[in-house]
Amino acid sequence: MINFIYISRITMILFILSVATTVNAGNVGQGRAFYNDQCLRCHGSDGRGGQMPGTPNFSRGEGLRMSNVQLKTRILAGRMACPSFRGILSEKDVLDVVSYLRTLH
Repeated sequence: MINFIYISRITMILFILSVATTVNAGNVGQGRAFYNDQCLRCHGSDGRGGQMPGTPNFSRGEGLRMSNVQLKTRILAGRMACPSFRGILSEKDVLDVVSYLRTLH
Protein backbone atom coordinates (compact mmCIF):
# COMPACT_ATOMS: atom_id res chain seq x y z
CA MET A 1 0.00 0.00 0.00
CA ILE A 2 2.79 2.41 0.88
CA ASN A 3 4.55 1.72 -2.43
CA PHE A 4 1.34 2.48 -4.34
CA ILE A 5 0.91 5.81 -2.55
CA TYR A 6 4.58 6.66 -3.14
CA ILE A 7 4.38 5.79 -6.85
CA SER A 8 1.12 7.72 -7.21
CA ARG A 9 2.71 10.83 -5.71
CA ILE A 10 5.76 10.59 -7.95
CA THR A 11 3.54 10.12 -10.99
CA MET A 12 1.51 13.19 -10.05
CA ILE A 13 4.64 15.31 -9.51
CA LEU A 14 6.07 14.24 -12.87
CA PHE A 15 2.78 15.06 -14.58
CA ILE A 16 2.64 18.52 -13.00
CA LEU A 17 6.25 19.21 -13.99
CA SER A 18 5.65 18.13 -17.58
CA VAL A 19 2.58 20.39 -17.86
CA ALA A 20 4.42 23.34 -16.30
CA THR A 21 7.35 22.95 -18.70
CA THR A 22 5.07 22.69 -21.70
CA VAL A 23 3.16 25.80 -20.71
CA ASN A 24 6.40 27.78 -20.33
CA ALA A 25 8.03 26.45 -23.50
CA GLY A 26 8.44 28.97 -26.27
CA ASN A 27 9.11 28.79 -29.98
CA VAL A 28 12.89 28.76 -30.42
CA GLY A 29 12.70 29.86 -34.08
CA GLN A 30 10.58 32.90 -33.25
CA GLY A 31 12.86 33.71 -30.30
CA ARG A 32 15.93 33.48 -32.56
CA ALA A 33 14.33 35.86 -35.07
CA PHE A 34 13.62 38.47 -32.39
CA TYR A 35 17.08 38.00 -30.84
CA ASN A 36 18.74 38.51 -34.23
CA ASP A 37 16.69 41.63 -34.82
CA GLN A 38 16.95 43.28 -31.39
CA CYS A 39 19.64 41.64 -29.25
CA LEU A 40 22.45 40.54 -31.57
CA ARG A 41 24.11 43.98 -31.72
CA CYS A 42 25.07 43.87 -28.04
CA HIS A 43 24.89 40.17 -27.13
CA GLY A 44 26.56 38.85 -30.30
CA SER A 45 25.40 36.19 -32.74
CA ASP A 46 26.53 33.37 -30.47
CA GLY A 47 25.42 35.01 -27.20
CA ARG A 48 28.98 35.54 -25.97
CA GLY A 49 28.42 39.23 -25.35
CA GLY A 50 31.42 41.52 -25.31
CA GLN A 51 29.88 44.16 -27.54
CA MET A 52 28.91 46.32 -24.55
CA PRO A 53 30.54 46.37 -21.10
CA GLY A 54 28.69 44.15 -18.64
CA THR A 55 26.89 42.13 -21.30
CA PRO A 56 26.47 38.54 -20.04
CA ASN A 57 28.02 35.62 -21.89
CA PHE A 58 24.97 33.42 -22.51
CA SER A 59 27.16 30.59 -23.87
CA ARG A 60 28.60 30.21 -20.35
CA GLY A 61 25.17 30.48 -18.75
CA GLU A 62 25.71 34.02 -17.43
CA GLY A 63 22.38 35.72 -16.91
CA LEU A 64 20.55 32.43 -17.47
CA ARG A 65 20.84 30.98 -13.98
CA MET A 66 17.31 31.98 -13.12
CA SER A 67 13.84 30.67 -13.77
CA ASN A 68 11.97 31.45 -16.98
CA VAL A 69 9.70 33.77 -14.99
CA GLN A 70 12.66 35.71 -13.57
CA LEU A 71 14.30 35.96 -16.98
CA LYS A 72 11.01 37.08 -18.54
CA THR A 73 10.70 39.79 -15.87
CA ARG A 74 14.25 40.99 -16.55
CA ILE A 75 13.66 41.17 -20.32
CA LEU A 76 10.43 43.11 -19.85
CA ALA A 77 12.01 45.53 -17.35
CA GLY A 78 15.33 46.04 -19.08
CA ARG A 79 18.64 46.44 -17.30
CA MET A 80 21.50 48.91 -17.65
CA ALA A 81 21.99 49.54 -21.41
CA CYS A 82 19.45 46.86 -22.36
CA PRO A 83 16.09 48.53 -23.00
CA SER A 84 12.77 47.45 -21.57
CA PHE A 85 10.61 45.41 -23.93
CA ARG A 86 7.43 45.97 -21.92
CA GLY A 87 4.67 46.92 -24.35
CA ILE A 88 6.81 45.79 -27.28
CA LEU A 89 6.83 42.04 -26.70
CA SER A 90 3.90 39.90 -25.64
CA GLU A 91 4.28 37.26 -22.91
CA LYS A 92 4.55 34.61 -25.64
CA ASP A 93 7.22 36.59 -27.49
CA VAL A 94 9.31 36.85 -24.33
CA LEU A 95 9.01 33.11 -23.70
CA ASP A 96 10.14 32.55 -27.28
CA VAL A 97 13.25 34.65 -26.61
CA VAL A 98 13.88 32.84 -23.31
CA SER A 99 13.63 29.49 -25.09
CA TYR A 100 16.18 30.64 -27.66
CA LEU A 101 18.54 31.99 -24.99
CA ARG A 102 18.48 28.59 -23.30
CA THR A 103 19.84 27.01 -26.52
CA LEU A 104 22.94 29.25 -26.41
CA HIS A 105 24.22 27.65 -23.19
